[in-house]
Amino acid sequence: MRLTKQTDLVLLHPPSVYDFREKLIIPSPIADLVPSGPFFEMYPIGFSFLGEYLERHGMKVRVINLAARMLEQPSFDVERHLSRLDPRAFGISLHWLPHCHGAVEIARLCKRTHPDIPVIMGGYSSTIFHRELLEYPEIDFVVRGDSTEEPLLKLMTAIREGGGYKSVPNLTWRDKTSGQVLENPLDYVPRDLSHIGGNYVYMMRAALRHGDLRGVRAFKGWWSYPMTAVLTCKGCLKNCTFCGGSARAMSKCFSRRGIALRSPLDIAKDVKSINAITGAPIFMIGDIRQPGDDYANEVLDHLGRLAPKNHMVLELFEPAPREYFERAGRNLPHFDLEISPETHDEGLRRAAGKPYTNEQLESNITWALENGCCKVDVFFMIGIEGQDRESVMNTIEYCSYLLKEFGTKVNPLVGPLAPFLDPGSINRTDADRHGYTVLLHSLEDHRRALLEPHWRDLLGYRTECMDRQEIVDATYQALLELNRVKASHGQISASYAESMEKFLLDTIALLGRLDSARDIGDGTRREAELAMIKLEADQLRVTSDLVKEELEWPIEGAKFRYLSIAKLLLGRRRAA
Repeated sequence: MRLTKQTDLVLLHPPSVYDFREKLIIPSPIADLVPSGPFFEMYPIGFSFLGEYLERHGMKVRVINLAARMLEQPSFDVERHLSRLDPRAFGISLHWLPHCHGAVEIARLCKRTHPDIPVIMGGYSSTIFHRELLEYPEIDFVVRGDSTEEPLLKLMTAIREGGGYKSVPNLTWRDKTSGQVLENPLDYVPRDLSHIGGNYVYMMRAALRHGDLRGVRAFKGWWSYPMTAVLTCKGCLKNCTFCGGSARAMSKCFSRRGIALRSPLDIAKDVKSINAITGAPIFMIGDIRQPGDDYANEVLDHLGRLAPKNHMVLELFEPAPREYFERAGRNLPHFDLEISPETHDEGLRRAAGKPYTNEQLESNITWALENGCCKVDVFFMIGIEGQDRESVMNTIEYCSYLLKEFGTKVNPLVGPLAPFLDPGSINRTDADRHGYTVLLHSLEDHRRALLEPHWRDLLGYRTECMDRQEIVDATYQALLELNRVKASHGQISASYAESMEKFLLDTIALLGRLDSARDIGDGTRREAELAMIKLEADQLRVTSDLVKEELEWPIEGAKFRYLSIAKLLLGRRRAA
């Protein structure tokens, strides 16, 4: 395939809400347990794989993280920036449903500035809402599925050649002549992932080629904390009821039955590339024990030959045997662990699709720490089936027990199941059976909800045990108490705990003022109060970055190894 000077595809990552800089939105804890901020500025790792795959096959691709640019540059003019681009097509991520407002609005900006350039959507949520997305005239194509490298390449080839969309797998599209929406079979579902890789080197090369180091940042503040991730698989063998990536959801919505694996060697190659670039932590996406202990052992042994000094963060979907931690300790100089029991209550945990006991959880923590684990993050959730406010606070008591029993290397965290029930999840498709009432149904329902200034009003569900306000109240009560518990055990400093408590109390007070302002009869007074609340909400949003400190792992050595980066890029250029 012949290279051309024109950029073929510009991949755009939108903020969850466009334009959040102009709207009254009080900070919420919805994104507290992920690296990105409240407007979900971190793009999915699939973006970098798409770019690398298409470039390897002769296309020129550029990635622009609009959300991060908007967060770090308040004066950044999105429409003007888009107007200066001239690709063959725009691709917009709608992977996570909280992006549905921003994704459609960015599509509209693309069409306003470039009426004749096609707009492509992709991602998990795009797949589920593909037909609704084609109801927006600004959107021309939706590429469905969890692995769209080859379908997107075929689509871009068709766009470049002027047609032939009927042969593109996984594509939903609008026929220009008839206006009819057509749905091609979703039959590209690769069983292995040997076709992807080299994504971080691609991202660096693309940034340098376009002179746009800002555009490729994974999230706000990435240059200060360049955490990376390595994909190990697609699909899942578990059926956690709240997860849109569960085995059942993947089968019903994405035609994926079972899991597709990357080879241990390919995983090690990614880690080697990242280790050459930065000393920042590397998050392993997916539990490497899913295919069995033989696969997990092979991955760890390959990593052991590299002995990366980076903190390697391992996910566990369920407790592992002692031997797993022993092997991790032998192979990884610095390893950390993440596990999500969701609740202290074993019965509620079982109902949520996680049938293991507290004894098993605590044994894993013991074995991990005995074998040199640096930190164990333990995640709990508010809003699961059968959970009331008392149960939430009992979970916080269990967090205190874990800190007393295991010390400060254990890091308990809590957050709400929010803002929406995952599309495709068991809790959403079988809501009545699992004690949920679904409050938002269509894509447009979710888009309108994202504009609500109070996160209570964008929650897409209530449970039999708690309504939306009770979920909000339970969340803040739990966050305040956990903050105090951590301070009392020395897990966080007194100054940090004081700052966090002030932030939480100020947020609660501002939400109360918002509710009161809505009852002000005088329109002028109401608008003045809302303007003041927006000013204070914007100031609070800056403080909200504080919560990310509890998620961080140390950087070992240099943030960036510039000489190694230069050698790596030069080597790839010569190989090309």
